[in-house]
Amino acid sequence: MGIAKKTNGNVAPENPADKRLWPRYPLSTAVEAVDIGGNTRIRGRLVDIARKGCFIDTISPFATKAAVTLTITKDNQSFKTEADVIYSQRGMGMGLMFTATAPDQLLLLKSWLEVLGAAEAAGPSAIADGPHPGSPKSTGQVRDIVAELIALLTRKNILNDPEKEDLMRRLTE
Repeated sequence: MGIAKKTNGNVAPENPADKRLWPRYPLSTAVEAVDIGGNTRIRGRLVDIARKGCFIDTISPFATKAAVTLTITKDNQSFKTEADVIYSQRGMGMGLMFTATAPDQLLLLKSWLEVLGAAEAAGPSAIADGPHPGSPKSTGQVRDIVAELIALLTRKNILNDPEKEDLMRRLTE
């Protein structure tokens, strides 16, 4: 459990990652979120996913407590659910908790998480057994890897927002 930190006389919120009950797995794929109350649409990149939630990389996230509908697309399959914004970091993204998911959608999510969990459990040896240096990767795979790297560098404050936006624009040209 996280400990709230006192800064300048104010108590900073606990780290949301400390409250997670389900393992999260990295997954970089397209996501669309629609604010149910404001009917505002955001398209972004999913950063990670778990049984009960996910994190979306977006410059202009919705406000905390916003109710949204999510559509996450991976390998020509779309996972649809309702969610609440649990935390929002302007210029970074938002953490969401799934609130209402149809049974067929839960089965799809479960299948994705099983594959992601198995890949994580395989660890570095899976990389050694994978493509060898010089093996071609699909353009989509390379683009996903670069997008994840850009998101990571931004979260670590190595890239600023204009640099991130420029790189993402160039990546999708």
